Amino acid sequence: MTSPGNDSADEADRLALVVVNFASSSLLAANLVDPGLRSVIGFVVVVDNPSTVDESRRVQELCAAHEWVLVELPRNEGFGAGVNAGVARARELACTRVLALNPDATIDPDSVRTLLAASRADPRALVAPRIVRPDGGGWFSGAVLDPRTGTTRRASGIELEGDSTWQTGACFLVTIAMWDEVGGFDDDYFMYWEDIDLSWRWHEAGGRLVLLEDATAVHDPGGTQFGAGKSPLYVYFNCRNRLLFARKRFASRFGRRWWPASVRYAWSVATRGSRRMLAKHPLLVWSAFRGTLAGAFGSLTPRRAPARR
Repeated sequence: MTSPGNDSADEADRLALVVVNFASSSLLAANLVDPGLRSVIGFVVVVDNPSTVDESRRVQELCAAHEWVLVELPRNEGFGAGVNAGVARARELACTRVLALNPDATIDPDSVRTLLAASRADPRALVAPRIVRPDGGGWFSGAVLDPRTGTTRRASGIELEGDSTWQTGACFLVTIAMWDEVGGFDDDYFMYWEDIDLSWRWHEAGGRLVLLEDATAVHDPGGTQFGAGKSPLYVYFNCRNRLLFARKRFASRFGRRWWPASVRYAWSVATRGSRRMLAKHPLLVWSAFRGTLAGAFGSLTPRRAPARR
């Protein structure tokens, strides 16, 4: 397969768009077909975390029809592992940068060019656009983690200064060289909080987080969620991974300080969207309880380096 034309990069500076799919082939069909994107992106790499036979067949058909590069994983290994696999494939295709994008998000070619220019100016930066909802309202523009309590708040400013800031994994652009230096996503998180962990290690490696207000991605968070609220898996992994992060990154320094707030955090996660969801889906409370216990007392496994996947 030959690389499409790229009006913003030569052959020595090739960009791959990496999208992780799980039961979202309809979103791929709707969000990745913009012909303008192919003028600034060398390859579209779709990583399929398998769900059903029909879904896998549909993803295969889409990739064949649009000349996307398909990476089929043997099982659903989670979001972070999926991105790691996509970056590994981009490396094999001689790409030097990757743009990670959620399947329920879109980005226009001009915003990609803006991200590319910022990455070229600072190859060690994790560069991200401002992310908005379909109605134009803000969805994410950077956030700050309080390491003493495990709480987060929104950040402001074009450059996210300070080692407690973090970027969402929904859309970002990085060089593969810096990605390899940091170690990519930690597969242990499966989904949620892996972007906070990545941002933290990005700071530790001496990189910067840069938010570009004049670049925009549109994210429809309802596209992969549980009806009008949140799924049991969303609740479980948010509660689990908050405490997993504390144990991995802080150990005895701050980690146990997060425990007293865990019940309040679990309740806030389970009731996001509407408290009426609990009446319809009482499993959310059980998921919050299980996730909190798993995060506090589950085993810690060694983090795998994506370069050796």
